[in-house]
Amino acid sequence: MSNLPLKLEGILEEDTYKRQNKTEVHEALIRLDVVVSDTFREFYNKYMGPFWEEVVPFELLDIVEEKNNIESYTFISRREHGWPKQYLVLSEMSTNAVLVLDTVTDKVYKVNFEVGDDLLIQGQLKESWLTFQDFLKDYFNC
Repeated sequence: MSNLPLKLEGILEEDTYKRQNKTEVHEALIRLDVVVSDTFREFYNKYMGPFWEEVVPFELLDIVEEKNNIESYTFISRREHGWPKQYLVLSEMSTNAVLVLDTVTDKVYKVNFEVGDDLLIQGQLKESWLTFQDFLKDYFNC
């Protein structure tokens, strides 16, 4: 049984969104040294980004495709901002903010770099979505 929103398949039906090599996703998660939710894993095993939707105005990155991806931005955030490994950067920066997944709780945050990154690390930032699945429903408006 799928963990993905029911209407997502219709929204991402074009062949350009179909993941061809699931091994790359698995290898990226090993390099990132994180355990992700079944929903996250299923989404990136099935679909390849990046994605852009108007409802949540951030470019949702692919985990491995293209130069700017979840893996590369996450390693940058760890190196330059000291973020713990549980956080994955999901998006391009938009108005000095990014979307971040906490892989331990499956919560998704909008993190503003003026003050939000410190609050995130301290565990005091309020989540924007309770789960990655809730995020997908809002992001793709399904």
